[in-house]
Amino acid sequence: MFGTRLNDESRWIHQLGLMVFAVLIAVVFAAGPADAQRRNKDDEQKTKGRVLSTMAGEAIIKAQEALSAEPPDYATTISVLTKLLTKPKLSPYERAISYQIRGQAQYGTGNNMGTIRDWEASINTGALNQGEIDSLTPNIGQLYIAEEQYVKGATILEKWLRNGGKANDKIHLMIAQSWLQADEYRKALPHAEAAFRTANPKKKKHFDILNYIYHELKMPGKQAKLLEQEVSIWPDDKKVWKAIASLKQQANKSREAFEVNKIMYLNGMLKSERELLALAQYYSYYEVPFRGASILEREMNAGRVSKSRKNLELLANMWRQAREYDRAIPVLTAAANIASTGSLYERLGEAYYSEEQYDKAEKAFRKALEKGIKKPGNAYILIANSLYERNRPVQAIKEFKKAAQYPYSRKTANGWVRFINGQFEVDRKQAAFKFQVKLDECKNQADRKKRMGAEFLEGVGEISDECKTILAQEEDRVKKAKEKRKS
Repeated sequence: MFGTRLNDESRWIHQLGLMVFAVLIAVVFAAGPADAQRRNKDDEQKTKGRVLSTMAGEAIIKAQEALSAEPPDYATTISVLTKLLTKPKLSPYERAISYQIRGQAQYGTGNNMGTIRDWEASINTGALNQGEIDSLTPNIGQLYIAEEQYVKGATILEKWLRNGGKANDKIHLMIAQSWLQADEYRKALPHAEAAFRTANPKKKKHFDILNYIYHELKMPGKQAKLLEQEVSIWPDDKKVWKAIASLKQQANKSREAFEVNKIMYLNGMLKSERELLALAQYYSYYEVPFRGASILEREMNAGRVSKSRKNLELLANMWRQAREYDRAIPVLTAAANIASTGSLYERLGEAYYSEEQYDKAEKAFRKALEKGIKKPGNAYILIANSLYERNRPVQAIKEFKKAAQYPYSRKTANGWVRFINGQFEVDRKQAAFKFQVKLDECKNQADRKKRMGAEFLEGVGEISDECKTILAQEEDRVKKAKEKRKS
């Protein structure tokens, strides 16, 4: 995840600059009796025990010269000091110096564990002052980390910090990475924050590790602020924008997530089909279906979104949601033709019905029934409605009766049948009333003619041809009724 290795940036901390030992040796060997007598008591106390014997000094100088050669002769350095360290009369200080230099040579050969052992042995002699110990300790900690002993290395470095050690962002980052390797996110957090705080300039790695820790510790507020700061530095980083949108969504700020996605689209960051479909659905969800459908249609025409049944269905639904039925119809037609069921033909029928194209609606619903739909009763009702709207009530009743065979559509279908039959009865009664009024009028004409006989004036007392027909029909009706009663 966050692997830790000693790279060029951190290697500087391992270089001890041990040429100081040569200076020390030169001072010790150059000082005569008169110089020693001039030292005051404090100086004598400071230098007590920190002198090299001739034998040790010569060996150390030889080892240091081999180490300083071009290229360094690590083998000679290690050999000379290994032999020196077998001498039983070496002082603690001489041992400390020998272990330090040999450890440096061990590091040069890539023997990290050998380096660690030598530098820890140097500290354990008790001859080093605190400053020297503090110089070795962070290097030992980093070497443990390089050897993948993360907890031990991080613990050593933290102890060094507590004792007054001053770390830069690289050391803090290394400690944070080490605790992450051990899944100790809480322990990694303060060091990741310290690395971020002290880094100048801030690099991607400072953001990435802190973002990862905030994510694992479920700290979305801090994570969002961090990402917003990051995107202000790298505005073209799509991953950061997507992470911000995801955090907004998780925080139930879906509207803000939508706005982030809009920015990404306008900046040309959304290119995959999945991303573009998600954006279109955002528009649909926030009741801006026209804009979403326009984007989706444009991306389909550009070839970035496939014209699959599912995608065509989404586009058609968005046009319908936007009440753009005329634009939904061709999309639904294309989708319905490749669909295995009749559900899309059913929606196509609904679109035609909304556009008052009742004949096309009826055909689409019948096609839906042929291919199979979940609730055929609803389709029969809309077929019947399409017939009724075209003044074909008798045929409409037949379709409503088909719909009445299904429990979920029975109530609606029966209601329509009663309504249409009610209209038929009203029409029948209206027709009967009109006929009765006309019949009465015709009877009046017949009565007038009978009363006036041959003395009526021209045009008065005549029976119209229409009334003659009506009176004949009525006479025939009465006659048939009498015969029926007799029988």
